[in-house]
Amino acid sequence: MKRFKKVISVLLCGALALSLCACGSSSSSSDSESSTGSAASSDSSSSSGSKSVTIMSENDLMSLDSGITTDGTSFEVINAFTDGLYGYAEDGTLELAMAESVDISDDGLTYTFTIRDATWSNGEAVTADDFVYAWKRVITESSEYAFLLGAQGANIVGAEDAYTGGGSVDDMGVTATDEKTLVVELASPCGFFDKLLAFPTFFPINEEFCEEQGDQYATSTDAVLSCGAFILDTWELGTKVVLTKNEDYWDADTVQIDELTINLSQEQSAAALQFDSGELDYCIISSSLVDTYSDTDEYSTINNGFLWYLFVNFENEYLQNENIRKGLSAAIDRVDLCDNILKDGSTPAVGFVPTELSTNSDGSDFAESCGDLLAAYEIDYNLEKAQEYIDAGLAELGVDSIDISMVYGTDEGVDTTATYLQQAFSNLEGINFSLVATEKQSRINVYLKDGDFDICLTRWGPDYSDSTTYLNNLEKSQWTSNNYGHYYNEEYDALMESARNETDAAAREAILQQANELLMEDVAIIPIFQQGQAVLTSSGLSGVLHNAAGTPYIYKYLTKE
Repeated sequence: MKRFKKVISVLLCGALALSLCACGSSSSSSDSESSTGSAASSDSSSSSGSKSVTIMSENDLMSLDSGITTDGTSFEVINAFTDGLYGYAEDGTLELAMAESVDISDDGLTYTFTIRDATWSNGEAVTADDFVYAWKRVITESSEYAFLLGAQGANIVGAEDAYTGGGSVDDMGVTATDEKTLVVELASPCGFFDKLLAFPTFFPINEEFCEEQGDQYATSTDAVLSCGAFILDTWELGTKVVLTKNEDYWDADTVQIDELTINLSQEQSAAALQFDSGELDYCIISSSLVDTYSDTDEYSTINNGFLWYLFVNFENEYLQNENIRKGLSAAIDRVDLCDNILKDGSTPAVGFVPTELSTNSDGSDFAESCGDLLAAYEIDYNLEKAQEYIDAGLAELGVDSIDISMVYGTDEGVDTTATYLQQAFSNLEGINFSLVATEKQSRINVYLKDGDFDICLTRWGPDYSDSTTYLNNLEKSQWTSNNYGHYYNEEYDALMESARNETDAAAREAILQQANELLMEDVAIIPIFQQGQAVLTSSGLSGVLHNAAGTPYIYKYLTKE
């Protein structure tokens, strides 16, 4: 996993949701109540003279398995103890990590990586085979992110056939020609391949160790290996994780702290109290606390990368009417919601692709190059216009009023937004609006997947910093996964396929811009806001690298006075 005004060190690329994230969430891979390493400590400080940092996470750590996990907190922890071929420099740009060098063929289809000299925490060398095994395992384990290896992602030769069940992972274009040489063959050029390789799905796994662990792999601190900046020392489900500096890390000189504690599933108001008492170095605060801290030096806001929007169920006869969808969109005062209700750095959405996510080949922002699409298609806030749309829609449907309910997840902290939308839609004559409160897993696994909803307040966190991390979701092929509203436009799908086959970067961006515009013309979904976060950072802490896509936070560069 976001966008910023002032924060210590920020990365503006396009998470997980974590989401999402990205994104979705998964159930824990461990059945035990806690999994603890032998060197566990109940205190956030370690031995005398060492530097320790304690931060909070609103969410629990769901899995340590890089091949199957989907949530942002897990991405953060895995990224802390594992390196991919690419990683993030201190300024937030991409740089080679476990790859010492890369050679790219002139046609952009063949990547040859040289793996640097590095070791796993059991003393074995990190090899090219660790990547081959891990990537094939993503498909054999039916990971939710297997599609990232196929046509909608990297488009590795043979991966799409293996992913869809028509081929074998043995035919994938990923080969270790020797211990230190990894060759990857793509079916078509992928302009964001380097960004994908910094995503945990593409991280290495030691085959022998993983197979020895069997179904216990990644269920405890003893069941994973480290090759990253930290070693996972303690994992207490729902409570905390503790990471200690990996002295054998290939870039150990860069790591300036000895211990990092992440408090899991911590409530924001409790975290603020701990911050005030000096027990926390970094925490997220709720909108209700913003006024208390906004004038302090410790306060800042960031853009956390999530776009909140309304899924519209196109199987609903009333919501198939374009005027009804337009009326709902035009009834939402997004500026008022962000400035006076949320107050956490959130900004009004202007399309389905957030700003500060994807940069065009000419250096411009993808979303900004599209402009304010809600205004362009007259579906931004205008209550009078909204009523006109509703009246026209009701007349076309031949009814005086319609009932519309909205499903939302109470555990995602969106009660305030849901209530605000209820008030907004209550201003529309002819709309009988109601709320259906549920928890996140029920919202996804029951209401969305079963199509049992009218509209649904939901979010998406970007997995990588390219517009397709959003746009892919509304193709017809995603009906059974992410396109829960069953939106379908033949022209849209054709544009997305054309973009996948376009090798010229500027031409590809122009096609994707058309696709983004078409979604808003159709009111395929109703964007609401880009989520910000209000955070508190202790005066002695620096090097917090926040990522707008994929892994929300990178901890390698933390320093503490």
